[in-house]
Amino acid sequence: MKLRDDFLAVLKVLVGSSQQSATAADGQRSLKCWVEQCDALSAAVTDFVLETAELATSEVAKLELASRSLCQRVTYLLEPIAPIEVDPTGCVVQMRSNPPHKDDNGLRYYELTLRQGGCVSLCRYEKQPGNARVPIPATLTHEVLGRLVEDFNTAVEEVLSS
Repeated sequence: MKLRDDFLAVLKVLVGSSQQSATAADGQRSLKCWVEQCDALSAAVTDFVLETAELATSEVAKLELASRSLCQRVTYLLEPIAPIEVDPTGCVVQMRSNPPHKDDNGLRYYELTLRQGGCVSLCRYEKQPGNARVPIPATLTHEVLGRLVEDFNTAVEEVLSS
């Protein structure tokens, strides 16, 4: 898959770097994220987003079906992912870690969204007791990041073909 391979090539260039933007594109689809830190095996990323105008007119029912399929494929993160909310007005499907990671410092979880406006995204959050949630870097291997690119692409294909 060209987008995955191009993105992984960008990560290889960023090995040893920190605080960098990583982007790759293939046709109407582009992948971008902020790389907090990158080494030879993993990267700490925030705002991992696949954008495409192909989803501009998608119906919420199609997004919901694709989100369920995405949750079944993305089984390699720290916590399992499940759909939690469908916003028919905004045409957005939100998925989260279910259950989230809990420890003495509070909760940590992944949040994925699939939007009609044209994106599939992943962000990791931390929620400490008494405080608002804050985005935190998700440390993922290059292999896992490549799989996410493939799975995000597949989600877009499922919306378009349904």
